[in-house]
Amino acid sequence: MNVDDYLTEREQVDRIRQWWKENGAWIIVGVGGGLLALVGWNWWQGYQLQRAEQAAAIYSVVSEAAMEERVDEVRVGLEQLESGHAGSPYLQHSRLALAGVLARAGDFGPAVDQLQQVLDEAEDAQLQLIARLRMARVLLAAGELERALEVAQGGQAGVFAAPLREVEGDVLARQGDVAGARAAYEDALADAAAHGGVIDEALVRLKLESLGPAADEGSDAS
Repeated sequence: MNVDDYLTEREQVDRIRQWWKENGAWIIVGVGGGLLALVGWNWWQGYQLQRAEQAAAIYSVVSEAAMEERVDEVRVGLEQLESGHAGSPYLQHSRLALAGVLARAGDFGPAVDQLQQVLDEAEDAQLQLIARLRMARVLLAAGELERALEVAQGGQAGVFAAPLREVEGDVLARQGDVAGARAAYEDALADAAAHGGVIDEALVRLKLESLGPAADEGSDAS
């Protein structure tokens, strides 16, 4: 039988009061702290969700404006993301969108600047590869062949190996390096076999054919 069974009801109540007097404050602090932490966490989660939704809404406007070549609206949206949502992935996607609009307008220099920012700041490796590929293409369009070749050949290519090799072939063909261009196009087709749909394989084959048969290089050199 437990000792408490011998206590009178009054003694048990007094004992409970004494225990509460000694420990109650700590219980209140612990419960209160837990509730505050829970409330704070829920508020933070809601705040983060709200900011993500705001960034997504801005990017939606940027994306639509980019498709319609409204460059000023794209710039405004990008500035809003830079000032209020610097950590959002939508910022880098908006820079890609602005670069596309600028490149299509022939403003190659500013387009390259936007792509360089993505390369420097994006945490997503795939996003960096997209920026690198587009930069190589923009530089090629701008006639900056050496720089385009450097970008196309620089670093790991990942799933973008085929399109990067195609750009490399385009640059080498423009430079008159037929053998190098052929090798790059063949590499592009080989890489595309592992990642279907990353390039227009029929177009790359046409580029290869336009270089002439490989035997011609030997006869030219002799």
